[in-house]
Amino acid sequence: MSLLRTISLPVKLQEELISIKKNAMMKHLKLDMNYVRKYIKEREKRAVLPGLKWGQLDLEDSSLWSEWYNTIREYAENYYFSGNHFDTPLYFGGRQRESQQVEVDKDHYDLEVERTRVVQFHPAVTSPLLFMPDKAKFYDEVITRALDVFDFNKHFITPLRDGGECYGAMSEAMKGNEDVIIMLGDDANIVKDGTHYAFDGVNWESQVGTILGPAFHGTKTHFGGVSHIPSGVWDTSLDGTLANMWCVSHLDEQISRGENVPGILERSEEDEKCNFMLGLRYSDDPDYPRLQGLKLSVDKPDASRIVPAGRNVETVSKYDEDTIMRWYLGYHGTNMDGDSLLDFLTPIAPEDFKGGEVANLIEKGEL
Repeated sequence: MSLLRTISLPVKLQEELISIKKNAMMKHLKLDMNYVRKYIKEREKRAVLPGLKWGQLDLEDSSLWSEWYNTIREYAENYYFSGNHFDTPLYFGGRQRESQQVEVDKDHYDLEVERTRVVQFHPAVTSPLLFMPDKAKFYDEVITRALDVFDFNKHFITPLRDGGECYGAMSEAMKGNEDVIIMLGDDANIVKDGTHYAFDGVNWESQVGTILGPAFHGTKTHFGGVSHIPSGVWDTSLDGTLANMWCVSHLDEQISRGENVPGILERSEEDEKCNFMLGLRYSDDPDYPRLQGLKLSVDKPDASRIVPAGRNVETVSKYDEDTIMRWYLGYHGTNMDGDSLLDFLTPIAPEDFKGGEVANLIEKGEL
């Protein structure tokens, strides 16, 4: 905590940045039912409340949506930027995190989940982006002006503002053509003269509130003497990225030499070994980045299975031949036509970037 406090955002910069964030949000909050339909379609099997899925909401109930929208505007005016912690109990969910490793030539696994990732959600703080059809422009305004506030003069790029351009930027940087800093949440990839430094924020959800300071506490919870950023809040990715930007800018001399900031930002040797960035490894050929690693499970709401306590469940994965071939080629950096995955990923617009694009491309043959 003592180190965190020494690098936290000065009060004057806190006030300037939170004003930028609030003004941008109020500008971009809109009730656009076409966007609401699109938003819900993408999340129809996820929970908006325990026992209630997004897809179960009545899109024809105009009073529901107008009241919800007005409530969110009120919260934005009075609560999100008030500096007071969010003190309403959150709903909790869990995501599996199995510890078993993938083994060569093995296609049957008996998994025992020993830990889960806690997901926290509540409509008051999870739904504002439902009413932000120009979310990418909102991110652009906040991040672009934050770069000025932080006096951050290096080439900076983030999926929140720049979408799939991050993949192309990494390719050029790894070829030594351009230095770049690619950042999302607690993940900072710094490429200088073709050398990749992969920094990860340590316990970032519990660091961000202290780094950004009290002005940002309106969407943070507070316990154990620390301000925490819940996983499902509308500004989780944005505030995580802003905190990372400030640390990298403020600690530039140390970071640019590739030195760890113990307990804050630490280098990931595994990521650096294969030049891993946003789901792809670049070490083999920067022009043909490819899949890295195998997972025994993924977080997919539409594929989830409820397992009663003390019970087992058997699941079987079946893929058609085309899907199997796309997976195979993905580990060689190409698609079915022999083109680089970059050809499909780089054009993704920021408003369409949601994460998981690589897997969608492999499984479905399209984004």
